[in-house]
Amino acid sequence: MAVQLAPPCLDRLKSEHMEELDEATSTLDRRTTAEDDYLTVTLLASGLAGILRQRADELWHGEVAGLLPDSWRVAFTRLWWRFTEQQATPLDSDLDLLRLCTEPFAMWPVRLALSETDSYNALLHGEELSSFAEQAARLGKGDVEAEWVENRLHQALRRAAEENGVDPAGIERVYAELRRFIIDHPVLTDTEVRQLERRFAACDGNGQTFVRVLINAAYVGHAVSGPYRYRRCPGCRNTLGQIGIGCETVGCAGGVPEDVTVTSLAMVYEYHRATRRYIHDPGLVEVRIFDAISDCEELIQAVRAVLFAGVDAVDVLVEFLDPRQRDGADAPVVLERWGIDAKDQASARLLGRGFTWPQHFDCDERILALPKHRAEQPGYVEDLEAELEGRVRVTVLTEQELLRRIKARAGRLGW
Repeated sequence: MAVQLAPPCLDRLKSEHMEELDEATSTLDRRTTAEDDYLTVTLLASGLAGILRQRADELWHGEVAGLLPDSWRVAFTRLWWRFTEQQATPLDSDLDLLRLCTEPFAMWPVRLALSETDSYNALLHGEELSSFAEQAARLGKGDVEAEWVENRLHQALRRAAEENGVDPAGIERVYAELRRFIIDHPVLTDTEVRQLERRFAACDGNGQTFVRVLINAAYVGHAVSGPYRYRRCPGCRNTLGQIGIGCETVGCAGGVPEDVTVTSLAMVYEYHRATRRYIHDPGLVEVRIFDAISDCEELIQAVRAVLFAGVDAVDVLVEFLDPRQRDGADAPVVLERWGIDAKDQASARLLGRGFTWPQHFDCDERILALPKHRAEQPGYVEDLEAELEGRVRVTVLTEQELLRRIKARAGRLGW
């Protein structure tokens, strides 16, 4: 049944739920005002994440939450005033707003001050948050479950690296290798897991390897003995469902689906849904940039590329080496360090508001790299740079522009 929400005074509602509102907006830009529709959208997405979480609890545990999330109630009220200001008929119920969340903002009966690109996004796709809504909910600290799952994966990664690395450089190397391994393997057999355990054999107090803990966090196991056949996308290696359904991974080059057969002793592992969303899919642009730099013949001697440097402080670190030591007789001297953070996110405005640079990580150039499919969206780069201006010192480049600049800089340094 629809839950009716009368249009209470915005100031009174904000005072009643100030703690929740402060938490939801703590990471937003200081320029956020009461009239900022991005704040409304962020609160809506946070509320939707809470509603979906409540629904899951009801299905699994029979728990009826009753009240809607505070962020949803505040967003509803902010929208009520928007409707009133524009002399549009306000929404009657939460069900009306839920239905509206399935439509692009450009189709809403009220105009919201969003960028043109963002206006084509909806908050819900079926019964799941859209990628835009996920980004907004995480910015507003609303998708607690998603954040918990991602943190659990990163904690398992860090622990496995710390227990298997003998020094800071070793920890960094193990972390990068394990994270890259996960990105490259949407499907694993128990034989591959055991091979990985032999390479990184550190165990906890119960005799279980930290790599096994990581695998259990990142994958879902299926009892399979013998050959196991599945379909995958050749572009991103994600598994595909029924025949006729192509790859829906954003930014994937795609291609003709491949039929792959692997052989296991007793178990096959496939990505946990969160692993695909928070590790693999965002990692595609990260490893693509790293591979492009590492495989470039012009740069083989000129630079040293480090993936997930500083245990993921930046996605890629590029070190420009001294050409006077090109014979390799001495330890290489680093002339410059470029830090690269690669982002593939739906909203440039939300990305700009939430983006920070790790202050402890020193480098000569800070670069925010975008995949081509984002940079080509009308207004995306301009919106992003507008949000970053005066707040974060960083250069925004596409991955193609980045490679050209690295080559040019290496040339100016004498390579």
